[in-house]
Parts: sequence; structure tokens; C-alpha cells
Amino acid sequence: MAKNKEVKDDSKFTKKDVGKATLGFFRRLILGIAFVGIIVASFVLVDQYIKPRINQNEYKKEPEYSADETNTETMVATDTGEEIRKKYAALLNTNPDFVGKLYIEAIEEAGFIVVQGTDNQKYLTTGFKGEATRYGTLFVDYRNDVNKLNTNTIIYGHNMRDGSQLGSLSLYSKIENYKSFPTIKFNTIYGENEWKVFAAFIINTKAEDDNGYVFPYLTTTFPSEEKFMAFIDDVKSRSYYTNDSVDIKPDDKILTLSTCDTVFSNARFVLMARLVRDGESAEVDVESAKENENQRFPQAWYNKKGKKNPFKNADNFTLD
Repeated sequence: MAKNKEVKDDSKFTKKDVGKATLGFFRRLILGIAFVGIIVASFVLVDQYIKPRINQNEYKKEPEYSADETNTETMVATDTGEEIRKKYAALLNTNPDFVGKLYIEAIEEAGFIVVQGTDNQKYLTTGFKGEATRYGTLFVDYRNDVNKLNTNTIIYGHNMRDGSQLGSLSLYSKIENYKSFPTIKFNTIYGENEWKVFAAFIINTKAEDDNGYVFPYLTTTFPSEEKFMAFIDDVKSRSYYTNDSVDIKPDDKILTLSTCDTVFSNARFVLMARLVRDGESAEVDVESAKENENQRFPQAWYNKKGKKNPFKNADNFTLD
């Protein structure tokens, strides 16, 4: 009888086979991760760059977002009896919360639509047409009277990473940019207003970020002219630069633009401008502007920069 031939057991893997299987597994894993990464990156691209550009330019293309800038006629609003600019009729029909357009040539020549709600929360996450969006809409503080203008009119807007909304407002931290664009416009449904920029600064919103103190830059009205002028002096001490040619008088009106800043947690970048007075030229003597060599920052700024705060024991402005 012939001997049985030895049968090879193919069910066993050699070390070489195990190595190939392991390598194949990791290749598939890496490809899978890469595929997921591409999908995530696509969503980020759409969400962070494409959608905001569409939102930012939407009102330039759609009739209900535009205004006839050459129309100087007024009409009577049936609900309040106040006269408003006819050129903004379409915008008001789209959203009755519309109050004007903000023009900051340094960052957006076409202008920003501005609304005003009954609180300072709604338009943080609401678009002009009422849609939910994290870009929100620029809005005036609910306490302000856009028609008569308070001593300090405040406009809020998000600082988006793609530069949309007020994401590029911090360009005004550089004196060169200020000199190139020293004025802004906030044209309301009631009238045309030009403003001379006089200050740009960083501020905290949490007391723990400045030794228990928050500078009240969001004050709309002041208890006295003396307090208002003391407030202006404090603002100037915090500004990146000063310009004595843009003087502030006790009866002047100012405009405050406020947006987030990443220099430390809960920081804000603030731009302030003074309303051009009746009969006054809108021209600004930018050569009079000077860098502030003793600029005041919140304590958190000094902590972040690893510097000593020379204002730690300084007197703080109060409204009392």
C-alpha cells in the first residue's frame, strides 16, 4: 500500500501572512479616516467660507436687500407718524426691525444692514429675513433711540473667522488703517450721519479679567456732562492712538461698534466715533493722530502678554 502524502494545512497563517493582513487593515483604516476627513473638511469649507460669503453678498444681489441711494425723499410711517427715507422702504417691508445701514469703507464698501430688536439677544443668531444663523445680523442696542440718537449709540456684530460681519474691525487697531479710513457712516431710516473715528481699544466683559472691574463702555446716556467728558478721557487712555483734531464736546453724540476679540477670553474690540456736527467738515486731519505710548488694557491682556500692569492700582471710572 502506498504511503499517504503529507497534506499541507492551508488554514494556518504564517508570520508573513499576518503581517500582510495587519498592513491591509491599517491601510483600510487610514483610507477610512482620510475619507471621513474629506467629508468633514467639505462641511467646514461650506459652513465657514462658502455660506458666509453667500450671506455677506446676498443683499447686494436681491432687490429687497438694496436701497436707492440717490433717493432723498421722505415718507410718513403710518404706525408712528415719523418721516422715514423712501429709499429704505423695501428693506423695511422685508423686516420692520430694519433701522439703517452702516458703512465702514475699510472692511465693507457695500455697507452692512443694521436692525434693532426688543432685546440684545435675538439678532445674535437671527438673519435679516428671520432665518436662524450663527452669523446673526448687525444690531443697535435695544435701549437706543435711532431717530433722536442718544449720547452713545451702540452697534453689535459678530467677529467671524472668515472676516465677515465685523470680523475685520480690528484693522482699526493699526494707526495706518485709521489714517486711511478715519470716518464711517451710519445712515438710518431717519437721516444720513457721518462719524469721525477717535478711539479703538480692547475691553473685558468679565470683572475677573480686570481686577474686579468692567469699564462701562456700553452706557447710552450719562448722568451729567462732566461724567460724559470723564468717560471720554478714559476711552482715550485705552485707545491705540489719539487724534486731538477730533475733539469731543459735552453735547456731542458718539457711535460705538462692539465685536468679540480673541486676545483673551470674552474680550471685545471697540471702535468709537463722533458724529459730524452741523456745518462741520467731515474731513479729518489724520496727520494729528499719534500712537498711544501709554495705552491702558484690562489685566487679562497683561497676563496673556506676560507683562506687568502699570494701571493695576489706578482709579476706575464710574457713573456714580
